[in-house]
Amino acid sequence: MRKILVTGGLGFIGSNLVDRLILDNEVVVIDDFSTGQLKNVGRHLKNPRFKLIKGSILEVNKVEEVLKDGIDSIVHLAAVVSVVRSSREPRQVHQVNVEGTLNVLESCLKFPVERLVFTSSAAVYGDSTPPPFREDSPTSPLSLYGATKQAGEAYINAYHKSHGLKTVILRLMNIYGPRRSAGPYSGVMMKFAEAIESGKPIVVYGDGRQIRDFTYVTDVTEVVETCLHRDEAVGKTLNIGTGVPTSINELVNLFSTVSSNRSQVVKSPARPGEISASYANISNAKETLDYEPRVGLREGIELFMKWYRGEKMQSVEGPIMER
Repeated sequence: MRKILVTGGLGFIGSNLVDRLILDNEVVVIDDFSTGQLKNVGRHLKNPRFKLIKGSILEVNKVEEVLKDGIDSIVHLAAVVSVVRSSREPRQVHQVNVEGTLNVLESCLKFPVERLVFTSSAAVYGDSTPPPFREDSPTSPLSLYGATKQAGEAYINAYHKSHGLKTVILRLMNIYGPRRSAGPYSGVMMKFAEAIESGKPIVVYGDGRQIRDFTYVTDVTEVVETCLHRDEAVGKTLNIGTGVPTSINELVNLFSTVSSNRSQVVKSPARPGEISASYANISNAKETLDYEPRVGLREGIELFMKWYRGEKMQSVEGPIMER
């Protein structure tokens, strides 16, 4: 049985990935608890194949301590994932996303691993070229967040070429699904769900014609698992999305249809660093990984809203205790 380290494993994508990996592997999670929630992995806490370590990737000694215990592969998810936050806290975002990634890479040289999968972002493309983005499209990030992910990619590729570290880079589009965190930096899906369920207006930034590629989280976790054993993926950068463009205005209509609730829509000025159109050409992922998105957008929103309502009900009633 292989042992896999997931950095940021208490977070949205990380905890969903743990659910998948732990079926056939030992899983170690390192997380600083800054945004991730313990309840996301609560079902695994008594599983002997699961280990949780509270620590930051900025603590290189902590990372080395984990690898020293014997790790086969790493999925590096730990990051500050917010365009808005990156403009407000640029130094902190740089530290976590760039210096933290460097710490993980340096630790891999001291305690070698079979493979490292790094999650990057469509934010690296910016508005430099019309979508659908190909992996060889020019990169010119508009946001500081995108810049940190581009820097992370550069380090990953350098360690692959200079040190022979087996790496895979996944450029994720707009990922949504269960355990998406609420708060001021939450994504558009969570904000729309919160507005609709509370009867508040839906806030749309700009004219609502911005294009995104909304991808359900289980499609992403399946791809990550494939990358851990598919040799053809090593050294590659791959777009992971659906390849289907959806405007924010279309997303509002879908939410209204699924929830049977037509909330008022309020337009607000466009936010700095926001890309006007972003969706992926996923032909390379299909060829290399046999990747095929399974969850369509309407089905995904239905699943997401079912989870959101369950979370909301539990927060009102309190957790269900075992008797």
